[in-house]
Amino acid sequence: MQSKKTVLITGATDGIGRALAKIYRTRGDRLILVGRRTLDTLNNPLYTKNTYCRADLSQDKCADRVCEFLNAQKIDAIDLAIQNAGTGYFGPIAEQSAESIREITAVNLMAPLRLTHALMPYLQANGKLVLIGSITHAFPCPDYAVYAASKEALNTLGRNLKIENDINVQIIHPGATRTGLHRKIGMDNEKTKKFPSAEKVAQKITQAIDGRRLVATIGWQNAWARFLGRYCEGIVNAMVRTT
Repeated sequence: MQSKKTVLITGATDGIGRALAKIYRTRGDRLILVGRRTLDTLNNPLYTKNTYCRADLSQDKCADRVCEFLNAQKIDAIDLAIQNAGTGYFGPIAEQSAESIREITAVNLMAPLRLTHALMPYLQANGKLVLIGSITHAFPCPDYAVYAASKEALNTLGRNLKIENDINVQIIHPGATRTGLHRKIGMDNEKTKKFPSAEKVAQKITQAIDGRRLVATIGWQNAWARFLGRYCEGIVNAMVRTT
């Protein structure tokens, strides 16, 4: 029988993060769920004053807020920290506002950097850090340029953390997933209805987390796309330009 774990998940109020929280609750694990919404708007037994930490990951002091919550709950060790929170923008970068660029880089890159640094003392015994990236990091993504750049940087962070060997780290790259993010950034629902559900992707992510691979890609089609993007750059660039 598996021992119960203390599991921290960012971006835990919607999409993949919420689906992951449900899976780990079913396993009986202790949850620390991080999101920016107020607790009174979350009508779900997952979120209580003992499990939910409200923190805006676009802000510089977000890691301090998370550590304050951990200390208040008398948590001094974390078995699994899943950095899942992310935001994006759909459209040409020339039309993107400076504030949107700042928010994406803050949430998708600066927050994981800050949280990783702050959580190291909690993870160093037997803990595992999981960075949720995206296959967009591996190839050109017109209309998602800043998002893709932030995920490439996150991939680089994970690879370097593995070499430094201070903590156990894993990078997981899902493909497109049907979540509220696409609606939020203005993407047409017709383009997203064929994407797999957050629940299905979350199940595969937990299977990858239970494994030992440094880098895991969710789905064989996504794995092929990532391979081609990394090792057949010229061909992929030409294909993207003609579409």
